[in-house]
Amino acid sequence: MKTGMTKGLEKSVNKHGSVLKAFRSQGGGAAGAIAGGITLLIFGVLLGGISMLGLGVRGMLIGAVFCAPGLLLIIPGVIKRNKRINSYLDFYQKETGYSVEELQQADQEMMSADKVCIVSKTDRAKEEVLFMISAHYFLSVWPVKGCYLVKLEDIVAAFHSCQIPGIGGYREGVHIISRQDIKKNGTKNPFTGKQYEGYTNSLMGEQRDAEKTCRETVEEIAKRAPHVITYQNIMVNGVQYNLLSMDNWQADWARILSE
Repeated sequence: MKTGMTKGLEKSVNKHGSVLKAFRSQGGGAAGAIAGGITLLIFGVLLGGISMLGLGVRGMLIGAVFCAPGLLLIIPGVIKRNKRINSYLDFYQKETGYSVEELQQADQEMMSADKVCIVSKTDRAKEEVLFMISAHYFLSVWPVKGCYLVKLEDIVAAFHSCQIPGIGGYREGVHIISRQDIKKNGTKNPFTGKQYEGYTNSLMGEQRDAEKTCRETVEEIAKRAPHVITYQNIMVNGVQYNLLSMDNWQADWARILSE
């Protein structure tokens, strides 16, 4: 569904003053450590309180056995999480190759009224933003890392497919191939043995309306970037290409782009 930000994302963006920073604040190993530490701390306090009724001071010691490791998880977890959040620009610079100025432009566009959010419901009936498209940028949620960001002008192909290689079988989703991707060597498609590369949102498998979500996303990208190839299987100069199963990734793309 094409719409604005969900209330949860909007609250996080307002808190951090940045879309990129808000996504970077989610996930990561530090979040798991903090959650585990809080669980141990709560359990220790409850256990200690109950044990005190029958054991007195010794009950407090029993609770402390769980509270201490909880604190040892929480404190470094908070430090690591803050470092992760505060260094978000450095992270995205390394991931994208874009300058700080370009990243800041992307942030401003993602917070403007002109951007479009593609929102979908998960199997748990929870609405979440999967993709954001602005005047010049495309953003996708990227679990653990934060978000995948690419300029629309750098996208070579964006298409819906049910044949994206994944663990245990093919996956469905929007597959993005960028100019940065076609410069790489390509990776082996485990099902065809041929080459492919690109980015796919791994959360798509949890969505109720994946096909509609993918179609709307591709349509919005194509509307703002007409040069983008929007089909997985294309014919170029009489030669058929499957963009997820190519004989020689770099050479095939060189021929496609030269026509």
